[in-house]
Amino acid sequence: MTTPLTLIAIIRAKNGQGPALQALLQGLQAPSRAEAGCIQYDLHGDGSDTDLLYMIEQWRDEAALAEHEASEHFQAFVKASAPYLAELDIRLMNRID
Repeated sequence: MTTPLTLIAIIRAKNGQGPALQALLQGLQAPSRAEAGCIQYDLHGDGSDTDLLYMIEQWRDEAALAEHEASEHFQAFVKASAPYLAELDIRLMNRID
């Protein structure tokens, strides 16, 4: 049995661009959640910094994540988010039982 892959994206918007980036990320949720390999795809905001966002994802396996990253909706997001994005820190992990 394959262990699900968890991804936490720490997303820093350019100064004052958090709401615009958040809107783009919210638009990414429904199509990403509809992907066969998606287990979780949840956006979180920092309570004290509107330019800091977190995406917590869980995928069936690495292949499912690769399919997501190649998807049309994700690639469109990458292009659309470029003007708003300051930093992106991706953390990949596997749950330890």
